[in-house]
Formats: sequence, C-alpha cells, structure tokens
Amino acid sequence: MTYMPGGGLVRLREVIAELSDSEARIGNYILQHPAEFVHLTVKELAERSGGSPAAVVRLWRSLGFDSYQDFKLRVASDLQSDINGQYTELQFGSSFGDILRSVEESNQKSIQNTLRLLKKADVQEAVSVLRNAKRTLTFGVGASAIVAEDFAQKLLRIGFPVYHASDFHQGAVIATQLEPEDVLVAVSYSGTTSEVYEVADIAKRNNAHVIAITRFSDSPLSRLATIRLYVSAVEPQVRVAATASRVAALVIVDALFIYLASQDKTVYETLDATRRVVQSHKLGE
Repeated sequence: MTYMPGGGLVRLREVIAELSDSEARIGNYILQHPAEFVHLTVKELAERSGGSPAAVVRLWRSLGFDSYQDFKLRVASDLQSDINGQYTELQFGSSFGDILRSVEESNQKSIQNTLRLLKKADVQEAVSVLRNAKRTLTFGVGASAIVAEDFAQKLLRIGFPVYHASDFHQGAVIATQLEPEDVLVAVSYSGTTSEVYEVADIAKRNNAHVIAITRFSDSPLSRLATIRLYVSAVEPQVRVAATASRVAALVIVDALFIYLASQDKTVYETLDATRRVVQSHKLGE
C-alpha cells in the first residue's frame, strides 16, 4: 500500500496563532470543517470562510505546501488517519490509569503528527549533506541535548566524524571551525533557545549546512536553518518537562538515521562490527 503523507491539519494547528487575521479566519474554518474543505475550490473556500482568494493562496504557501491541491490531499490523508482524535488532558489528582493513558495518547499522537510533517525531499537533502560532511556537530541544551547526543552516538556507530556539545562555549568553539561542507544538527523544539540559535548562526556564517530539528513555526532557528525537520508534540497544558516533544524529536533522529543507513550497504557492515566489539560486555551472552 502506498503511503500518502498527511500533515495538512497538523501544520495548520501548529501555526494558527501566528497567522495574520485574514489567514487565521480561513484556517479556523478549515479546522472546523476539514471534510468539507477537501471538496472546495479556492473561490468557494474564500466565500464560506469570509476570506479572499488571495488570502487562501497566502495560507497554503505559508504552510509550505506545493499547491492548493497538495494542501487538500494532505488534509484528506489526515482525515483517513483519524488525526483529529481528542487528546485526554490531565488534571490535578488524575488516577494512575489516566496518567498512563495520557502518556500513551500524547506520545502516539506526537509521533504520528511528526511523521506527517516530514518531507521526503528534506530528509534526502539532510542525508546527502551528512554523507558528504567532513565534520558534523550535534547541539542542543536541556532535553534537546539528549536528542542531539543520541544522533551523535548513532553517527559514531557507523564511522561518521561527529562531535556533540551541550554547552554553549563548547558548541561555539566547534561551530567556529566548521567549513562549507560541514554540518550542524541544531535541536530546539521551540526554535527560540538563544544558545542553539547563536551556535547555528556561527555555523551559518561559516557557510556550513544547518539542519534544524524544531517545531513547525516561523521561529528564529527555522528561518536560519538551511534544512528543517519539523517536530509536532501534543504536550500537557501544564508542561512539567519536554515529554512528547523529546520522543517525537527522537523519532526524527531514528527516521533520518535509518534512511541514511539504507543509502549505503557498508553502513550495515560497520554497525555489525561495532555491535560485535561490545558483545563481550553483555552479561550472560
């Protein structure tokens, strides 16, 4: 069965609060009537939402779609995948069962939404620059540092020249030494973390490639990056930690790594060799 990527409703929800009034009016109409929207022309959508055809065009372009038809196809795919399922929000004093159900739902929906945001062309471009880089730096702070370190560990396993930093000074020093063929993988869910942005800016000024793993929005990091891999996260209203966003970002890392491995059969040989070298330290094996 051919996989038809969705992401129309996901992208719209992620940025609805950042849209202009005219685009937000149309966007809210689509969110309220998604099944109806997929059958409407640009003119019909403008009339029913109280907007204008020009605002409809601006909307699908600002969401990063190739065409109005592409936008409608993505929304139709979301509807078939039940992407509109309601998330159970936790309250103070929630039962253990409710907590487990909430964790399951938030992680599951975040993974599904994130995979629908991924574009094949972006992943292919990211893999291409990573394969050609003399040096790759992965950088993030806080919970994002865990994601960046995980990707660095994966690249190290297949013999890629990679550095990881979670401290601004260390990240800035390494970024300063990056060259045009090198890569910085910058991880920040918000896209507004100053340390991550500043390290990315240093790398960009050295003409290095900047791959951003960040939420779908018009954030400073997103604008700076040369390649964007977007995360969508269903987080609790009271966000005690980066939970679903961390899991969703790790899914991007996994997808990127597996796609990277699939492009070169020698990668599997390297993975097997690195697995065997630590096998003696597995208890009972």
